[in-house]
Amino acid sequence: MPYFVLSTNLPADKIPKSFLADTSKLVAKELGKPETYVCVRVNPGQMMTFGGTDDPCGMVELESIGVVGGAKNKQLVPVIGSHVQEALGIPQDRFYIKFTDVPRTDQGWNGKTFG
Repeated sequence: MPYFVLSTNLPADKIPKSFLADTSKLVAKELGKPETYVCVRVNPGQMMTFGGTDDPCGMVELESIGVVGGAKNKQLVPVIGSHVQEALGIPQDRFYIKFTDVPRTDQGWNGKTFG
């Protein structure tokens, strides 16, 4: 159930159409999860500042069951950072990446929880 959310002050017309699909594939590959479980959401046009300026910035949140945490996060940061920077032009020092390991019993899908 990987769930990737990017909130950014970039307007919607600056988000390439391919970003959602490319991000979905990247998350599935990096987490070793079926892409059919991956959800990607972008919240463009947010009123945001980072470091005291409103230059392009964002906040990435990645939730998953049992994959994120510790050494895996260290591996994911440069991959996600490069992806966002290359696709959207937001420098890696202009967004945070927040990881959340979701307990199986706290995530529902298709009429039941995962645990």
